[in-house]
Formats: sequence, structure tokens, C-alpha cells
Amino acid sequence: MQIADFETPVLLVDLDRLERNLSAAAEYARSHEIALTPHIKTHKSVEIARRQIAEGAAGLTCAKLGEAELMADAGFTDLLLAYPLVGEPKLKRLTALARRATVTVALDSIEVAAGIAEAAERDGVTVGILAEVDTGTRRCGLPPGPELVSLCRFLMGRKGLEYRGLMTYQGHLQGTAEGRAPLLADEADRLSDLYALLEREGIPFPIVSAGSTPNQWEMHRLPGITHVRHGTYVFNDRNTLVMEACAPEECALAVAVTVVSTSIPGQIVIDGGSKTFSYDRLALGGEGFGLCVENPSLVLSIMNEEHGYVDVSQSERRYRVGDRLHFIPNHVCTCVNLHDTFAVHRDGQVEGVWAVDARGRVQ
Repeated sequence: MQIADFETPVLLVDLDRLERNLSAAAEYARSHEIALTPHIKTHKSVEIARRQIAEGAAGLTCAKLGEAELMADAGFTDLLLAYPLVGEPKLKRLTALARRATVTVALDSIEVAAGIAEAAERDGVTVGILAEVDTGTRRCGLPPGPELVSLCRFLMGRKGLEYRGLMTYQGHLQGTAEGRAPLLADEADRLSDLYALLEREGIPFPIVSAGSTPNQWEMHRLPGITHVRHGTYVFNDRNTLVMEACAPEECALAVAVTVVSTSIPGQIVIDGGSKTFSYDRLALGGEGFGLCVENPSLVLSIMNEEHGYVDVSQSERRYRVGDRLHFIPNHVCTCVNLHDTFAVHRDGQVEGVWAVDARGRVQ
């Protein structure tokens, strides 16, 4: 069976490219003696997770408890939940998960830690904890300072919890390769200052977990990093391309679509809209919701739910109803979560259809 035999829109995964991406990330981690604990939020696939572990990943990172439960059901036993858990229903699920897997939760408040500790002690389990530190992204995480010190001390002294170290996120280090270089140097200084603070306070940090696919080949330049948890690297996407963090031949996923209308001059309509690609814009700015593999001059400029409006005014080629095109999405993680399956191929020959097992696991 050929990929052209699939109805569109459909996610196509180039297996050769995927395998090279998995192998390269694993080899990088090994060569720098850093543990790879990849984030499954990108692929949400048990099959790809198995391949990551086979390549040497030390465990898996999940965004939500539902993802972690599904991965535990599939037999994975070392799981990081890179997200604070709030509310009694989630705490009951967490302690049940901790009975069948080694679980670590990242958090940034004593309130969340106390809730987990009470549930863990009540249910007779131990939950690992990483204190999340904000080094610039300004999402979750405490800035280095007294509140972080207090949180770490609480974690170290509370029954039901095992303090395991720190988690940071390098999502604020954006731009082209040249532009990110001084940002990485600044991040290294911030981390050094963080470690000095904790050492003065007598607080250990055996694990320092970091992440961000655009910087995946530079993490050894950041002092003290013990674990990396990249996600997007498995497929890469248009964001990774514009940040010069991958080459076009390292983009392993494309969305196949079909031209369904050419009625408006200078425009074609494809059978993929916001329910196919997602509405994520480019992180660095720029036009469109995806990059056309066959013709980069095409701009997927507007989307309704099921219609993609493609500006072809800069193209020398004329398109007809029935033509098939392939787009690399701006943000592959949200795109994948809109689909049930991937069609996996080598050189266009289909080798299987894999489930997006954790699709919609947002709780």
C-alpha cells in the first residue's frame, strides 16, 4: 500500500526520519552522560515510546496524569509528570499510579506538595518530587530565592514525598541559532547562581531536569543538567525549522491534504483546516499555518474548521482539484492531538498505522 492510497487529510510519518531523530537524540544524551527522559506530549504514541526506550531513554515525561496512566498501562515504569497536580480526584489517581510505577511530579508550591504528601501518606506510597524553578520562561516555577528554598526544605522533610531535585524549562531561549547563543550563555549563568544559592542553604539537587527541542544539541553547555526531556524532536516541525534547530530532512511528519476547490483566482482550498492543523502561529512570527513541502511559496493563510485557504499568488504552478499536497505543521504537538492515527511509511510504502493512543488525555 502506498501513502497516496490514504484518504486525506492524514498524518504521514516517515519512519526512516523518525528513527534517525530518535537515534541522534539518544546518542547525544549518551555522549554527554545526560539521561534522556523524552516528553510523550508530542507523539502520544505507545509505539514511539517503546522505540525511545529501546534507544536508551531512561524514562518518559508526561504532561498530564491521563498520559502517565496510559503509559503505565503499556508497561512503562519510570514516569515524570511535568505538571502540578491539584484536587482530590487527581491525587487518588496519582497514588494508584504510584503503586505500579516510579512516579515523579514537578511542582512549584507547598500547597500542591502538601496535598500530594497527605494523599501519599494516607495511601501508603511514596511520590518523587522535583521543585520547578523559573529561569526565564515565566510559566510555572519559582524564581531562585527564599520561597524556592522553603519549598525544597518542605519537600525534604515531608513523609510521603521523596525530594529528587529540580526541574527547569528553556522555552524562553528562542530565535535562530546565532540569536540563541548568548541566551544560552545567560541561562548557564542563571543556573550557576541557582546552584550556588542551594549549596549555601545546604540543599542538594541530584536531578536537574531541563528541556526544549530547539536547544536540544546545546544542553551540555548548561552546567549541572542531569536529565533532558525534549518532545518535539521526534518529528520536528516548522517552528524547529525556523529556529534552525533541524534540517528539512529531519522533519518526520507531514499532513497530506487534497485540493478541493480552485474557484477563487489566486487561491486554492484544501481539505484540512483548524481541526487538522491547529491554530498555532509560528513562534518567531511569519505567515501561515504550515510549510508546503512541494512548494514553499504557498501560504496556508486562513483556516475554517475543515477548509484551508492557500494563497497561490506567488506560485508559478497552477493547481487543480484533486492535486495532493503535504504541509509541515507549525506546531506538531497540537496537530497530532487532533488525529487518531499516523500512517507510517518508508519511501512512500506504508508499513503500518499507529494509534495516537493518548489523544485527548488532558486530565
